[in-house]
Amino acid sequence: MVKKAASVESPAIAKSANVQLIPAISDAGGSPPESYVYPMKPDEEQQFRKKMLALAAENVGDYIKKWSAGMPANAPVTSSSARPRTKSKKPATRLQQPEFNNVQMHVFDLSSSNEPTLVLTATAQMPHQSGKGSRRQQAEESGPQYFVTLVASQDIYGDLHKIQANVTDQNHLDIAPRMEIIDAVDADGDRRGELLFRETSDRGSGFAIYRVIGYQLYELFQNTPGGR
Repeated sequence: MVKKAASVESPAIAKSANVQLIPAISDAGGSPPESYVYPMKPDEEQQFRKKMLALAAENVGDYIKKWSAGMPANAPVTSSSARPRTKSKKPATRLQQPEFNNVQMHVFDLSSSNEPTLVLTATAQMPHQSGKGSRRQQAEESGPQYFVTLVASQDIYGDLHKIQANVTDQNHLDIAPRMEIIDAVDADGDRRGELLFRETSDRGSGFAIYRVIGYQLYELFQNTPGGR
C-alpha cells in the first residue's frame, strides 16, 4: 500500500531538468522487490521505437488539427485551396511529420506475463519549411513545442494498440497536463506493476498512478494541484 502521498514539487524543483526522480514505495508487510523491465534485443527495441514514433506523429497531427485556429502560419494546409490543379500530375501535398527530440522509451512487463507495455515521452515541433534563418528563428516560425506521452501495448500477434496518447503544449497545460513517466511500481502490493507519472499543469506539478487493464488506463492516485 502507498503509505504517504508524494508531496507537490516546489517551482524550483519542477523547473530543474537535471533532477532525477526515484520512486519509493513502503508497506508494513513488504513485498520482494522486482523489476518490471521487459527484456528485449536491440533490434526489437528499434522496431518498438519506430512504431511508437509513427503513432506519436499521428497523434501530434490530430492535436494540431484540433487546435487549428492557433496553428503557425507555416503549418500544413489541408483545405481544398491546397489541392493541385486538375491538369497537374503532381501528387497532393503530404502533411509534414513532426521532429521529435528528448525521446525516451520505456518497455515494461507489468504483469510478469511477457506482455510488453510501452511508454514513450518526447517533445515535438513541426519543421521549418524554408530552412532559412537562424535556429532560433526557425524554431519560432515552426510554432509551439508539443509534449507527447504515448502508452501502448503489444498483442500476441505483434501489433501495437494505443492505450493512451497525451499531447499538449505550453499554452494548453490548463486543459491537458504534461505527463512524464517516472517508473513502474507495485503501488498496492499485489506484485503487479502500475505506471507512475509526474503531471505538470498550469497550476503546478504532482504525481499520478495508473493501472493498465486491457487497453485502458485507470487512475488509482493523483495529487496534481487542482485535479482534473
